Amino acid sequence: MLLTGANILLVEHDQRTIDSIRQVVGTRYTLDIEVRGIPAIKKAMQTEYDLYLIACKLPDKTGLDVLSMILKSFPEAICVMMDNDPAIDTIMRAAHLGGYDFLKKPIKHDKLERIIPRALERRWYVQEARRLKEEKDRNLIAISEEQSRLRSVIQSIDDGLMITNIRREIIFYNPRFLKLTGINREILVGEKIIEILPVKLQEQISGILESKHSYCSIKEEIVIEPPAKLVIMANSNPILDDKGQLLGVVSVLRDISEIKALELSKSEFINMLAHELKAPLGAIRGYLEMVIERQMGDNEVLYQNYLNRSLTRCDAMLALLQDLLNIFRMDAMTVRREIERIDAGDLLRETVDFFYSNIRERKLTLDMRIDNELYIKADREEIRRIYTNLLSNAIKYNKENGRINIRATREDAYVKIIVEDTGIGMKTEDKERIFEEFFRAKNIHTRNVSGTGLGTTILKKILDEYNGKIEVHSEFEKGSAFTIYLPRAN
Repeated sequence: MLLTGANILLVEHDQRTIDSIRQVVGTRYTLDIEVRGIPAIKKAMQTEYDLYLIACKLPDKTGLDVLSMILKSFPEAICVMMDNDPAIDTIMRAAHLGGYDFLKKPIKHDKLERIIPRALERRWYVQEARRLKEEKDRNLIAISEEQSRLRSVIQSIDDGLMITNIRREIIFYNPRFLKLTGINREILVGEKIIEILPVKLQEQISGILESKHSYCSIKEEIVIEPPAKLVIMANSNPILDDKGQLLGVVSVLRDISEIKALELSKSEFINMLAHELKAPLGAIRGYLEMVIERQMGDNEVLYQNYLNRSLTRCDAMLALLQDLLNIFRMDAMTVRREIERIDAGDLLRETVDFFYSNIRERKLTLDMRIDNELYIKADREEIRRIYTNLLSNAIKYNKENGRINIRATREDAYVKIIVEDTGIGMKTEDKERIFEEFFRAKNIHTRNVSGTGLGTTILKKILDEYNGKIEVHSEFEKGSAFTIYLPRAN
């Protein structure tokens, strides 16, 4: 069930993010905005909001400080943190403080449209549970009905919940618990945990039941489906009676798969970067040692060859680092764009002229048909980067005496540009991964072709910025065709 007319407090100073969130919220909810942390904390102390959207980086306070102060006053507050490139420790700190979820900026509308109703649904359940408790305090006669309602709330929450008695028997669980533990059948009341639960969760529950301290609480990550397909944060606490005697254990499970996947992807990125830089640096060091130590006698031609190779390797590493910087700037929204009305066809002709020597060197035939007055509004250099990527790929992945076909036309509200080659093409599995960072197809044709594996990633990110789109058609050893669509200027 959703809150109608819910009140949302947005703590954010980046205007682009504010506008994006305002578009999603629309008129369905009341949106209050604060661009600084201290005024946001004061406002939050005066009013309890249904949902808080908090940026990690603020001019005067950190988002975690704001989160901590809000939860200190309203422990049940639903807070979603936001950051451009969140560090794992920031995400974990937010989760440990009691943050509900984490969004990566720039905010994707579809993700925000999913998380707001889910968060407000959780808020409704919190308010309903609070109301039921107050009702219970006022009217003990209605306790059985209230327990039934509370059970319905527990059954519907997003976290998994299970209660175990001191004999290690499962006496209650909700449907979400089954999903988060990978159990694909109903559990009978009274079944032993040793017969059903993941080993780590069994050990967590047993640790509390065997502890001499009644206040013992255990929280840890448990991998259900490795490496990060399904990872949960399991938090188990003792259940005590009014005399402090242990009655059982309550375990709450939260899905942290997205957080762990982010951590894994960052680790893979660092390993990939180290691998990409280690090999060329080692080669350059070897070449320079041979030149400095004159290991080849007086063969100056060979030394010059080694120096040229070193320079080529340095250029490749610089290209890799430049591509990485471009990606980081786009993700962090720090790219400065000079938007102007440009003729996409004229710019395409200019870019093709730049590649004429490469086309002649590879003995390629060029067939180019570009319509006039193909106007778009964009940054000239970013569109040139798109063209450069498409043309350089069509040249270096083509075959000797091959062909390149270029078409630029109008199609509905778009400028449609096709770059087609008769080159090595791609296998189906490679085509599906073409826009992944660092991905490069590996086959007999690509062994001696240099590249960073980031060109098409950057191309896709630029197109997304302009609400453009791209289609890829390719057949292995027959060629590829890339079709891009850029919105036409009025």
